[in-house]
Amino acid sequence: MNNPFTLLGVDKTASKKEILQQVAAAMRSRQYNAKSIAEAQKLLFNSVTRAAEEFKHFLDIECCVAASHPAETAMAEAPDLELLDTFDDQAATPRQAD
Repeated sequence: MNNPFTLLGVDKTASKKEILQQVAAAMRSRQYNAKSIAEAQKLLFNSVTRAAEEFKHFLDIECCVAASHPAETAMAEAPDLELLDTFDDQAATPRQAD
């Protein structure tokens, strides 16, 4: 199923009255079939399914897109680092028991 919010042309804060008005407008426009419109209305009228639809369709995906390519972003922003020799010296010397 398509996003019920975009199918009806409402935002996630729409009231039941606004949803009903948009259902009527969607039926008149005949852009979607009646079954899809009725299913979208049913999903948005039930508080549990509406919360699920809000979660599914209103995530901030800009952060996810950047996170899907972290190596490219990190390489562009990371400075050149130098290897420190001090850790190699400490590892080579045995520890004395106290």
